[in-house]
Amino acid sequence: MMRMVASVLGALFATGILAGLALADATPVQLVLLYMPNVSNTGTPAASGIAELVMPEGEVRINAADLPRLDGTQQYVAWVINTDTNDFQRLAAFNTAESTKTVHSESVLADAIPNHHWNLLLVTIEDSAQPARPSSQHSIAGVFPSPDNSPLPIVLPNTGGGDPYSLPASTRPDWQLMAGLAALTGTIGGGAGFVLGLKKK
Repeated sequence: MMRMVASVLGALFATGILAGLALADATPVQLVLLYMPNVSNTGTPAASGIAELVMPEGEVRINAADLPRLDGTQQYVAWVINTDTNDFQRLAAFNTAESTKTVHSESVLADAIPNHHWNLLLVTIEDSAQPARPSSQHSIAGVFPSPDNSPLPIVLPNTGGGDPYSLPASTRPDWQLMAGLAALTGTIGGGAGFVLGLKKK
């Protein structure tokens, strides 16, 4: 068990170093997306996926499975979030195929994705494809690898009010509590193999 935990921590640390380099060039940043305890609150715990971001090019690729098809104008929307500064940016909107509950989404933003030291990618359920800010309906999420292997803060930022890319403290509704990186490694270790196996099929 200890060997497995050490292996996961080692992989996360190595990925963190690579992620720091990736932000400096056009190397994609890859994140495993899972139904994350204390963050995800809607959809199914079986949902998982992989997000790939090429930050300087504004390229966003998301593959996911076991996400229920949304009705009407509702869309899944992917956001990058800096939980320290409460900055966020909308990346892409998509829905899943009704028959398979899967999605393969590729898009290119008009501009590069700025380096605001994002540490969380969150998929939310929204009433339209272009919401101003993340809703409280949180689906799958993924943690950006950190070069210093530092954990996320205990409390996630809040999503109300103000500038669409910044969340002023005076107008924030509460987000749910989130466990630190140490508690997350077991979930990533258990789900990463399944997600990567899906990608290869």
